[in-house]
Amino acid sequence: MTMCRRAEKMVKNKLAGNFVEEFAMLWDYADELRLKNPRSTIKMVVNRVIPESPPHFKKFYVCFEVLKRCYKEGSRPILGLDGCFLKGPSKGEMLSTCERDGNNQMYPIA
Repeated sequence: MTMCRRAEKMVKNKLAGNFVEEFAMLWDYADELRLKNPRSTIKMVVNRVIPESPPHFKKFYVCFEVLKRCYKEGSRPILGLDGCFLKGPSKGEMLSTCERDGNNQMYPIA
């Protein structure tokens, strides 16, 4: 039983390390999005317990310029707000809004 617990702990530590590495790359992702989509809104919020501590990821927001422009030009009413709670090592909440076009197709918007 202790061998299984040690193996489980090793796997969890390895997965947690991957999350740490991936969250560290979020700054690069945000910079690349800003470079490729100049007028898009990209915001990332991190928390620091004390100024010397490493940043802890809090939220990441992206609204592409194309979606903003199409939404303003079409000015369709928002039909739905959908959300879910994230489970696992990165707990949180994800929200999105949806609209329907003339062909009755659902599209995510800002």
